[in-house]
Amino acid sequence: MRLHPLLNILLPLLAAMPLHAAQLPESKPEIRVGIVLFDGVQIIDFAGPYEVFGTAGFGVITISQDGKPVTTAMGLKVTPDAAFADAPAFDVLLVPGGDVGEAKADATLLDFIRRRSATAKNVLSVCTGAEILANTGLLDGQRATTFHSALERLATEHPKIEVVDNQRWVDNGKLITTAGLSSGLDGALHVVSRLRGQDKARSVALHMEYDWRPDHGFVRGRMADRLLPALRGVKWPQDMAIEQLYSVGDEHQWRKRVKVRTATSSDAIMKLIADDLSNDKQWLRDDSASGHAWRRVATDKPARLSMTTTPGTTADEFELEVELQREAVVP
Repeated sequence: MRLHPLLNILLPLLAAMPLHAAQLPESKPEIRVGIVLFDGVQIIDFAGPYEVFGTAGFGVITISQDGKPVTTAMGLKVTPDAAFADAPAFDVLLVPGGDVGEAKADATLLDFIRRRSATAKNVLSVCTGAEILANTGLLDGQRATTFHSALERLATEHPKIEVVDNQRWVDNGKLITTAGLSSGLDGALHVVSRLRGQDKARSVALHMEYDWRPDHGFVRGRMADRLLPALRGVKWPQDMAIEQLYSVGDEHQWRKRVKVRTATSSDAIMKLIADDLSNDKQWLRDDSASGHAWRRVATDKPARLSMTTTPGTTADEFELEVELQREAVVP
């Protein structure tokens, strides 16, 4: 098929035109998104979804209780577009996470979320934003996920919620919760998919150069460090300071190394740990191994745990390496 002579000229020009780094929302968007901000909010929790929704052509506004600047968990100052009292109507409400201790106890914030959730098509929480959403009561009787280290707390504080640790996001229909941090990108893309179709969501992800995998992908809650003992019963020395050097692994094994500074000896610290584990019915001392070793005897998730210490550069310093290896479940 022969093209019109004018198209022969225009098509090469269009192909050569530079693309904007991000697609601006439409001047009169059909879908509007409201993002709640508060002191302690995590930057990626709201900025990642903002990028997704903006690229999709949705209208996005940020809102806080009084409309005044908020300070993020990393110290960035952000000025919201509106206060709660002046916030326009929106179709999607986003509740990000971060340092949510004060936010999830803020009665005004919780009431705003309840009221605006009633008229929104979708409500999306990111990371520990699920704890804020949970405190509104809206998640009671629903399934939900959150940041990997907050899963246990969410389940303990909200027994009416079925907490999920093996999904990147959980869709209850109207209410959608995501796991931590970058999972907000996936949750926002999922919302775009629901409202505009999966092809639209995929095109947004491709434009952002994001490897979106709606059917599978990385889930932080599945990683092996979830099995590491919490050691909540240990009374650590008051002068003890810990610096994490690394913490890496996958679903099957995990390695963690920390630098410990204290006047207390490494042997005394290891005794504190051993005493705490002796009171934990999930762990038994492994006498067949040398050094500090234990076995996790829980039948659903058995594992081996070992800890080794090495002297530091000064007398009040040592390094502690923790290794965990999951074992096969015996039928």
